[in-house]
Amino acid sequence: MPSFNRTIFVCFFPVIQGLPLFAQSPLEYSLTLKNPAAHLLQVDLTVQANGKSMDFSLPAWAPGSYAIANYAKYVQEFSARDASGKKLAWEKIDKQTWRVSGYAAPQTLTISYRIYAATLSDTQSEFNDEHAHVFGPQVFLYPVNMKEQPVRLLIHRPSRWRIATGLEALNDSTFAARNYDVFIDAPFEIGEFDDERFEVAGAKFRLVVHGEREAWRRRELAEKLQKIAAEEIAMMGGAPLHEYVFCWHIDRRADYFGLEHLNSTCIGMPHRLGDQTAVGEEMQDYEGLTREDVDLDYAAHEFFHLWNVKRIRPIELGPFDYTREVYTTSLWLMEGVTDYYAYLTLIRCGLWSKKDWLQKYGNTISRYRRATGWKYRSAREMSWDAWLWAYGEGDQGNLRQTYFSYYPHGDLIGLCMDLRIRRDTKNTKSLDDVMRALQARFGYPKPGFTEEQFWQTVESVTGLKWDDFRRRYIAGREALPIDEHLSYAGIVAETASDTSASHLGLGVRDEQNHVIISSLTPNSPAVQAGLGAGDKLIAVNNEEMTFENWQDLLHKYKPGTTIALLISRRGQVKIITATLGKQPAHDFALSINADAPDEATQLREKWWKSSVK
Repeated sequence: MPSFNRTIFVCFFPVIQGLPLFAQSPLEYSLTLKNPAAHLLQVDLTVQANGKSMDFSLPAWAPGSYAIANYAKYVQEFSARDASGKKLAWEKIDKQTWRVSGYAAPQTLTISYRIYAATLSDTQSEFNDEHAHVFGPQVFLYPVNMKEQPVRLLIHRPSRWRIATGLEALNDSTFAARNYDVFIDAPFEIGEFDDERFEVAGAKFRLVVHGEREAWRRRELAEKLQKIAAEEIAMMGGAPLHEYVFCWHIDRRADYFGLEHLNSTCIGMPHRLGDQTAVGEEMQDYEGLTREDVDLDYAAHEFFHLWNVKRIRPIELGPFDYTREVYTTSLWLMEGVTDYYAYLTLIRCGLWSKKDWLQKYGNTISRYRRATGWKYRSAREMSWDAWLWAYGEGDQGNLRQTYFSYYPHGDLIGLCMDLRIRRDTKNTKSLDDVMRALQARFGYPKPGFTEEQFWQTVESVTGLKWDDFRRRYIAGREALPIDEHLSYAGIVAETASDTSASHLGLGVRDEQNHVIISSLTPNSPAVQAGLGAGDKLIAVNNEEMTFENWQDLLHKYKPGTTIALLISRRGQVKIITATLGKQPAHDFALSINADAPDEATQLREKWWKSSVK
């Protein structure tokens, strides 16, 4: 086990350098780690108070995660006291805000509380005998109307535990931030972790790993992260910071997760580093790839957020209102185009082969063409309604039919935009130029851009008109012309679907080998026949249907055949007739067209060429 190391990784933001950090009285936080079996983080906050009362609030959501989390549900044992130690009165005034009163101002107040921390994820905290993963929005209350005050945090932890974070270190236990927004945008990993270090373009990087003890696996990952960082930094024209932390969690209990921060990211996975086994059925988007390919995708995606969303952002995404939803029409750009650059980075830096890239986009296009949500909501509307979708968790209503994730949708929009720019400018301009221009014109700490300013930048950089594209594919709901744009780079998309097979158009779930309809494709034969979600399929043409054989039974019949389905609906058995249609072409594979014109080949080669000199 590693011994205690007093060397702390220090990160300075460009906006912090040269500025007096504590010109105002800071918010003084204390975090104490005791009794890990109880999973309780002890937090104390001391502030200078005026007035007759003071309100303290906890965020309802976290930047980068567009879902209401209601973090106040993790708070317990709240109390308040004055400088003499006298207990003060307090009351809850809404679900996430505590009002302290009964003191004579001006006064030094201290509030104390505990946070239950038992879930390892990118948006929650975990404290146990292995480590403490501390996620700021869940843990640290803020004084209302004082988020711009500087922040200091003192951490009390077991003597052998080290601390990794993106915040500035004043010493081995004390950390500082310019304000509350910066403070909670830097998670902490505290424990006996292992780490690797490397440099890219003058910036220092640290890979902190929890849950993987084999040094060679960590070194190999660090080498690959170095390639990713080098490629994206070169493409964007330089690093916007001096130091960066990759925090990696290996835990079989966890799902894949990742979240971006100003100068760090936390990524988690349920397998060991460097796992070369094939992705399972649970991740159809990565069919044909390995688990490590997924890990590298997450790393490239989160690191590109260093620019796209953390520094290049819509004006409405910061400073934040943590009490309620913050709406934007541009998540297709912030998240989807970040996906686009993650995949492009991996092929440019050599971590993915051409085959890998073509496989991933075959999967994404298949997902897009199977989906119906983009026919109901445009890319703008999907971004706005992200708070309804909540990452597909909980009660979805009918969103599985009427909502399509802005991740793959924005990825494909970015693909089409980039290929159009390259083709129409004779390969002299690209989406890369647009991203660099956005960083130069609007990059943090400058105010973010409006939607109009984004499109003005696209037009000024490319010299092209985008009104029609924007009307049809961003504000509108037309199908993206993906095949046409891929052809500009000499890439062909061909269906792998058996379009001669029969098609009913429903999704099902297994209930003790019974077939229960879970979803229906709009305007499909199933809908036209009157089938509904929740119906149990018992038999087709007097043959018993089970979850194991239902597809084989349906495929016995040719398209155009009318079948009799025996179903059970709300306890009533009935027969419904349906006419089978043809299987639509929704599974696709991509390949390079050997007969493509030279200009298409040259476009593709420049498109996939590394930016590293």
